[in-house]
Amino acid sequence: MAAGESKAQMSVPSSRSRRPAEAGFTLVELAIVLAVVAILCRVAAPGLSRTAARRAIAAQASEFMSALRFARSEALKRGMPVTLCAAAPGGAAPACQGSRAADWRAGWIVFADGRRRGVLEAGAPVLRLQQPLQRSGGVAGTRGSISFTAAGFSTDASSHYLFRPPGADARDAPPAVMVCVSKQGRPRLGGSGGCD
Repeated sequence: MAAGESKAQMSVPSSRSRRPAEAGFTLVELAIVLAVVAILCRVAAPGLSRTAARRAIAAQASEFMSALRFARSEALKRGMPVTLCAAAPGGAAPACQGSRAADWRAGWIVFADGRRRGVLEAGAPVLRLQQPLQRSGGVAGTRGSISFTAAGFSTDASSHYLFRPPGADARDAPPAVMVCVSKQGRPRLGGSGGCD
């Protein structure tokens, strides 16, 4: 029995003789994983930047439509004309570019227009001020200002405003967004063919 027991003990490997398995990656495995991740990031980057530009333009158009609705509702609420104008770039005090200006990327100003001139004068209450747009390829409009009567109608003919993404001339640039304003003063997004 003693001889049989010693054979059984000898055939079972002891836990002291086994080496624990090494945990982790080799340098070659790590380099391969990093190379694959770099390739995937390079492939995904143009799509991500296009998505970010598309969202930025949609947000800017939405802010502009919100300002138009706000100006119209303030005109109704106050019982007096309210004007939204393209802000002049630079300058410490808010100022409008002028009715013939058509670039709105410097932001816009909503003010109570008691004298019905469509011009921001000293002492006129500024109701809302939009800062210059970031990540914009420009905002081209057919008018530099829009005025609303106390009844909520636009004093100007219908107009449209084209929000272009940065790098709009690039092949993979997202499409521009058109905001249309009817004679009644209602803003809406235009279709691919513009304002109908």
